[in-house]
Amino acid sequence: MYSWIRIIRPINALMGFVATYISALVGIGLNIIHSNFLELSTFAGICVFLVISAGNIINDISDADTDKINHPERPIPKGEIRIRDAWIVSDVFFIISAVLAGILLSLTAGIVVITAIAVLVGYEMKLKGTGLPGNFAISVLVGMIFIFGGIAVSSISRMILLFLMAFLTNSAREIIKDVQDMKGDVDRKTFPMRHGIKASFSLIVALTLAGIAFSLLTYFLGIFGFVYLIVVIVADAVFIASLAVFSRNAKESQNFSKLAMILGLVAFTVGGVV
Repeated sequence: MYSWIRIIRPINALMGFVATYISALVGIGLNIIHSNFLELSTFAGICVFLVISAGNIINDISDADTDKINHPERPIPKGEIRIRDAWIVSDVFFIISAVLAGILLSLTAGIVVITAIAVLVGYEMKLKGTGLPGNFAISVLVGMIFIFGGIAVSSISRMILLFLMAFLTNSAREIIKDVQDMKGDVDRKTFPMRHGIKASFSLIVALTLAGIAFSLLTYFLGIFGFVYLIVVIVADAVFIASLAVFSRNAKESQNFSKLAMILGLVAFTVGGVV
């Protein structure tokens, strides 16, 4: 059982679950008391959790060979989980999430989940080794979490900037991860493999700063208040820190970026209710 917990990477899936709650909260605001927010956001969060978990499983399936070098501790390279069993579990997760979204939320929500599944599978099967198209596909999926949360509570107009922030900052993190994995990515044409670390860092900086700009824009447009600004400045400072440590350690830079994204979720939560 522990091997299955490890392969779905529950922390990442839980972040998606929480992000769905937060996006629904931002969409509905203080009307949470007078709506079925808890029910709808919980259903949406479960759908996202299942899709992310299934995606993580497929990621390990497609990376089975390279993970022997990059991540030999993972369940498939260690022989703890068979690839056939991993496919079955991921398919079950996908089906459950699509059915739950279509029946318990709306037809639109069901279509969004099916679209996300198609993009995710397409990434793992075709786009993963293509460099930026693959990075951007994953970041679109991350941004879609916020759109999906808004759809769950029938309010998506405030989600556009959140989508853009998530897309930009996650794209930067994806490239950092590609730099981290350069040693084992001998058969993949990632951006760092094609253009080198220096060009990769320049792109990471551009994407991160653009994400920071959108995070501040939400305050100046009056979408979120002053308390949000204080919290998001802390998150933005951690994003800057991820850039500062990049040249020393790509893994450390990636960890800083992940922490900054978590703090960004805290900022969005505060912005939704204050």
